Amino acid sequence: MISVCLCDPQPVVHEGLRVLLENSDDLSLVDAVEDLRDAIGMAADHQPDVVIFDRSFGMHSVLESVAELRSKGLAAKVVIWAASISDVECFRAIQAGARGIMKKTVEPEALYHCLRTVAGNQLWTENLYETRDMPLERPRSRPLTPREQEVAALVAKGMKNREIAESLGIATGTVKIHLMHIFEKTGIRDRFELALHGLRRSNERERSSRGAAPDGRKPALAVG
Repeated sequence: MISVCLCDPQPVVHEGLRVLLENSDDLSLVDAVEDLRDAIGMAADHQPDVVIFDRSFGMHSVLESVAELRSKGLAAKVVIWAASISDVECFRAIQAGARGIMKKTVEPEALYHCLRTVAGNQLWTENLYETRDMPLERPRSRPLTPREQEVAALVAKGMKNREIAESLGIATGTVKIHLMHIFEKTGIRDRFELALHGLRRSNERERSSRGAAPDGRKPALAVG
């Protein structure tokens, strides 16, 4: 059973999420609080697999809470859900350690899939980068080498050059060279755009693997 904790200022949202998760086979809301100041204690007490934070507390405050979770050695994966969120905020959240960014209008089945994905330490960022004017394919793109693909994937996870170098067992300078080649081949302007591009491609593949949703799907979850 995947255990979930929620930090959201609206009690009605707590009850709504509890009911939704009760309808799943493997998800359970174990506790919910209305104030960020109580979130860390809740996570420490219950040791949940996933903690959901509402972006309405303010992104800076939410990311401070994410950092505090990490500093205390708590293993819970973080999902931030929001009525709206900018692509810059999404990227910063991922860099800070969030594993999922989710719209509050998400379909129930997508909510379940998000929580399962994040609990498995995978990123979930579906449908959050559609407003940025950045095509999935570029006319002058050339194929990336396997190593360049690895570097691009780690950038999409919010990793810095030093972290990428350590992960791949290469020098930091070599990472910079790979990035230069990636930018030249794809026409992407910087690592921020590269990260968004990689996340969008990952989301496209994820949606393709799951296929189109059947008719008669459940109504969207609208909780704020």
